Amino acid sequence: MKKLKIKVFLTIFTILTVFLFVIIITSTTRNYLEKKNKISEVLTNDLRRMEDISRNKNSELGINKPPLEIIDNQDTKNIYLDFTIYTIILDQEGNYRDIINNTSSENIDELKIKSIATKIINNHNNNFYIGNLYVNKYAYAFTSNNTLIVMDNSNTNSILIRGLLTNILLFICAEIVVFIITYVITKWIIEPVKKSFEKQKIFVADASHELKTPLSVMVASADAYFNDKDDKWVYNMKNESERMIKLVTELLDLAKTEREYEISMQENSLSDIIESSILTFESLFFENNIKLKYNIERNINLICNEDLIVELMSILIDNAIKHTKEKGKVLVNLSKNGKQ
Repeated sequence: MKKLKIKVFLTIFTILTVFLFVIIITSTTRNYLEKKNKISEVLTNDLRRMEDISRNKNSELGINKPPLEIIDNQDTKNIYLDFTIYTIILDQEGNYRDIINNTSSENIDELKIKSIATKIINNHNNNFYIGNLYVNKYAYAFTSNNTLIVMDNSNTNSILIRGLLTNILLFICAEIVVFIITYVITKWIIEPVKKSFEKQKIFVADASHELKTPLSVMVASADAYFNDKDDKWVYNMKNESERMIKLVTELLDLAKTEREYEISMQENSLSDIIESSILTFESLFFENNIKLKYNIERNINLICNEDLIVELMSILIDNAIKHTKEKGKVLVNLSKNGKQ
């Protein structure tokens, strides 16, 4: 039962965890791609704008490539409200020469931008690069007219990292909720199985005890019959055989279905049931050298289930025989007022 409970719990927990993980990953990936695509779009548009400036200058001057001096701030400056972009003017050797601020802020750290641009110029492998927004804070693109477009993605980087940490925290909290929900669902699913399993265990234990007792009586009665040829031992064996048939039938019914059995209650002679049950065990008392004495008041009736009373008496008498020493005595009394 414990293994079944663990398997059910792990199955439900795994399914819910995978479902939750897919949602978190999908949401995080979609948000990341949206921001990366937007950065790529803005960087590409600015790159095209710079290329258009270069072509226009070529057309005006009638040359294949404009000298660097004719590209001024008024030609290239374009203010971006949502992005921080800088246009770096390069010299003939491709080194840093000047900077054009394309942001709404007039105060920029030119030395910092120059340092970043120099690193890009010295270490770049691609002319267009965005990289991993969780790690790289700057994207860039080289134009054909000796300019470098640098986009500062520090703000996007911070937003994505905060979003990732938030999603991780939400995932942990959601996992706690999933654990609790899984525990409740597992308990709800296992409860009927547990009850059925417990009923079967109790029934099998009782049936095992009940089957053992009639067999013992039958063996003892057979031995007694061979000794004195008294027909009462045969009668005892017949009664216990009928009891065994009932027990086996109940076991078979239990194996076929788990339906609830209704206990049939009717008025029976309790005196006759008790006396018959006691006499059935005479052979066992004789075999174990235990004296049996009983005092049964006649005409005591009771609304009950006869089979259950017989089962109860079998358990009580069997225990009495087991726990009574040799040459001991077992006394059974039945009366309405409880007097012996």
